[in-house]
Amino acid sequence: MSTTHTVTGLTPRPIRFTADLPAWRRIVEALGGVLVSEQPGWLVLQLGSGRLALHADHPDQPAGLTTLALETPEPLTEAVAAASVAGVPITLEETDHGTAGVVRAADGTEVTLDAPTPGAGRARDGRLVVLPIWYGPDASVPLAVLEGLGARRRIVGQDGGWTDLRCDGGGLLAVHVADQVGTELAFEWDGDVEDALRLLTAAGVPATLIDETYSRTLHVADPDGGKAVWVNERQTDLYGYTRVG
Repeated sequence: MSTTHTVTGLTPRPIRFTADLPAWRRIVEALGGVLVSEQPGWLVLQLGSGRLALHADHPDQPAGLTTLALETPEPLTEAVAAASVAGVPITLEETDHGTAGVVRAADGTEVTLDAPTPGAGRARDGRLVVLPIWYGPDASVPLAVLEGLGARRRIVGQDGGWTDLRCDGGGLLAVHVADQVGTELAFEWDGDVEDALRLLTAAGVPATLIDETYSRTLHVADPDGGKAVWVNERQTDLYGYTRVG
C-alpha cells in the first residue's frame, strides 16, 4: 500500500459514547476544548489539535465505547476515490448521519471519513491533542488504513508495539499491538502535564499523575465508570522509540 498523502486536511474526530454528556464536556472544557456544535445527544468540541465528538449512549452503542471517525474538507467523492487507490477498503455510503466514507478494515474495525462538522472555534488552550488508539494483534492492518488515508508516522516503538501518527489537519492517531482488536479514547498534552492536572483539579475532575518509563501520564476518572482515560505528556524520552522525520 502507498504511504503517500492521499486525503487533504485529515483530522481525527473520534466519537465517545457516554451516559454523562455534561461530565465529559466538563473534562474537555477544563483542558481548553471549545464546543463548536451541539444537537440533542451530540456535541463536537474543538481541542488544541483535533476534535472530539460526544454522543449519548444507547443499547447498540453503550457508554464507554469509542469509534474512530475522521474529517476532511476535501470533497468526499474525491477523498474516498484517492484513499481507495491507495488500497484503503473504503466506500462512499449513505449512513445514519449522512454521506460518509466507510472503511471496513480486515480486523473488523469500522472507520468513518466525514465532511467537517459545521461550526468553528479555537480552543482556549492549545496543548490538548486528541489521540484515539486502535488496538490489534497485527499492526499492519490499522497502519495500512491510517497511512492510506494520509496520516504520517511520528513516533515508532522499536519493538513494533506502538506507532503514533500525525494528521495534516491536526490531531494524532495511534496503533498499539494487543491481543484483542479495539479502540480507545486518549489524549496527548503538549507541555507540562502537571498544568493539565491543575486545570482538572480546579474543575473538580478527579485525576492522578503517573510517572511512566517513557513519559508522565494523567489518569482521569471516566464519568461512565470505565478504566481511567489517559492524557499522555508529549514524549521527549525516546529510549526504545524512534521519531520519524
